[in-house]
Amino acid sequence: MFNRITFLVMSVILLAGCEEEQRKVTPDMLHFPQSASGEQGSESLPQIEFERMEYQFDTIAIGEKLVYSFNFMNTGKSPLIIDQVRPSCGCTTLKDWPRDPIEPGKGGRISVEFNSTGFPGPIEKSIQVSTNGVPRDWYLKLRGYVSGQEKIVPLETPIEMERTR
Repeated sequence: MFNRITFLVMSVILLAGCEEEQRKVTPDMLHFPQSASGEQGSESLPQIEFERMEYQFDTIAIGEKLVYSFNFMNTGKSPLIIDQVRPSCGCTTLKDWPRDPIEPGKGGRISVEFNSTGFPGPIEKSIQVSTNGVPRDWYLKLRGYVSGQEKIVPLETPIEMERTR
C-alpha cells in the first residue's frame, strides 16, 4: 500500500513538472556576456535606474491607504527582466509591475499600496526588486508617519453560539 501511494505521488510530481508554459523570457536574455578578459562585463547588461528609490510621504491618518508608483528606465544595452517584486510585509501590496522584458531606453513603473491600519507611528517599509541586471537586487523604501489610534467599535448585538444537543 505504501509503495503504491509513493508511486502515485512521484508520478503526479513528474507529470506536473512536465507541463509546458509559454514564456516570453528567452535564454539569450538571461546570458551575462563576458568581457575580452573573460570576466563578466556589465557594459552590455541591462541596468535599472529608478527616478526615486525612496518615497517620503507626509503624515497620514491610521486606516488610510497610500498608493505610490516607483518609475524606472532600462539604461543598459539589453532587455531588462524584473524577476520578482517582494514587499517587506503584508501591509504593503503590489498593484502592478511589468512582467514582460523592458527594452533598452524604455521604462516602466512598480506601483505599491501601503495600508496603514494597525501601524501607528513612524513607518519604513521596503520593497525588494530582483532583476537580471547588476546588481541583481534593489530595495525601494516608503517612509512616513501614521497618526491616530485604532478605534475598537463594540458590537451592537452580542454574538450567540448555537447549542448542539
